[in-house]
Amino acid sequence: MVVNRVTYLPDQTKRIHLRLPSSHIQHPQRNHFSVKFYTSRLLKNPLENPTPVKFLIFRQNQTWCMNRKIVLLSLATSFYSLQSSAQQVRVPALPAGKNIPALNYSASRIYGNGLDPFYQKLLLLQKEKQGIVRVVHIGDSHIQADYISAVVRNGLQDAFGNAGRGLVFAYQVARTNAPPDIKSTGNTFWHSNRLARQDIRYQCGVSGFCMESDRPGASFTIRFENNSAGQVQFFKHLKIFTDSGSSWLLRTDSSNVMQLKSQPSDSIPGFHDVLLQKPETDFTLSSLSTGQNQAFYGAVAETDLSGVLYSSIGVNGARYDQYNITPLFWKQLPALQADLYIISLGTNEAQGAIFDEAAFSNSVETFIRKLKTVSPNAAVLITTPVDSYKAGRPNKVLQQLNDFLYSYTSRQNIPLWDMYRVTLGYSASRNWIRKGLMAADKVHFTKDGYQLQGALLLEVLLRSYNDYYLKQ
Repeated sequence: MVVNRVTYLPDQTKRIHLRLPSSHIQHPQRNHFSVKFYTSRLLKNPLENPTPVKFLIFRQNQTWCMNRKIVLLSLATSFYSLQSSAQQVRVPALPAGKNIPALNYSASRIYGNGLDPFYQKLLLLQKEKQGIVRVVHIGDSHIQADYISAVVRNGLQDAFGNAGRGLVFAYQVARTNAPPDIKSTGNTFWHSNRLARQDIRYQCGVSGFCMESDRPGASFTIRFENNSAGQVQFFKHLKIFTDSGSSWLLRTDSSNVMQLKSQPSDSIPGFHDVLLQKPETDFTLSSLSTGQNQAFYGAVAETDLSGVLYSSIGVNGARYDQYNITPLFWKQLPALQADLYIISLGTNEAQGAIFDEAAFSNSVETFIRKLKTVSPNAAVLITTPVDSYKAGRPNKVLQQLNDFLYSYTSRQNIPLWDMYRVTLGYSASRNWIRKGLMAADKVHFTKDGYQLQGALLLEVLLRSYNDYYLKQ
């Protein structure tokens, strides 16, 4: 069954004209068949998934009839089957069961309307089936492992198309933990640093990391494994960040070889934009210079297809103020061309004995101002961290910090997703520990714990997009 056309009546209802398959109508033995429409209704539980409505179509005296009225349908009801280009997206069901802690579903909403420009870009992507919408997720150790961001990345790309893995770094070569789908190896020792270690002289770039070597021929390889959904990850377009003035040899698995040379006059220092001849799953960079350090800061991997490109920048131990005082990070960040920044910081600021509201407020304001300077057209979403322990008990300073973020974003009209309240706020970590969702340090979470947080964030983003779509 297909929709032949939709007409709008004066009373603001739709008349749906259905065309039945000729094989169904003309079949002499067929007396009935059924069809499902998927509807999204305004329900008390905002997280409830679209519900199927089933109709029986039957033959009566050679006339095909329906057992339910379908001619007039309210505009408030969205029929997924009736959209030709843009449409509401399917919102995956949230994890359920005895191992899921108590959650405040009614608090899971995005406060403020500042994400409308981002949703409009997603809507155009759906309609036109071309272009890239870019998301950049900035955070601390909760993001470096990529468990939260991988769930959101995979979900957005399932809904809108896969434009690539986004920003990656040679984490293992730099001797730090890596996302499960990114593997790296090197042929020599590389000096490395992360922006949370301002006492180390190596300056960090767009990934929040750096690695340097002065050895001729020093090289490393980054390999892309299947993502957490089991899908093959490839790239055809690389954007590589190195130090200014250095020379590199780029090799790929299919024997693509090319020399990269950056110029000190480049608007974005050490930026190389490389379009490859065919899809690849790994690349190797080799230093060509001698006698001086050459630095690598990260690479953006794109499929060269339309869809969502989701980059995560997670740095163990990072705080707002440490990002603020990393100048190369801000010089290179515009190259990511973000349409949406998701900011997930705060846990490390809450490790002090008291909450210094003035200092934290200044750090957040400076961070947002810098974002708006380098990406004036990008939307910004701040998320609050989940409750965790400090000194053997739930962290009271984290509660004060999250209360401040709630009031600050409300005053500044900055969109906020308050995961702290969604997860029931202060002392909720006790329940997460009982469910086996927190690590032994009671600050970090298990893989399942992080993936639950990612599922909650994905759900609210897709549901908010559907709400925006209904208003158009």
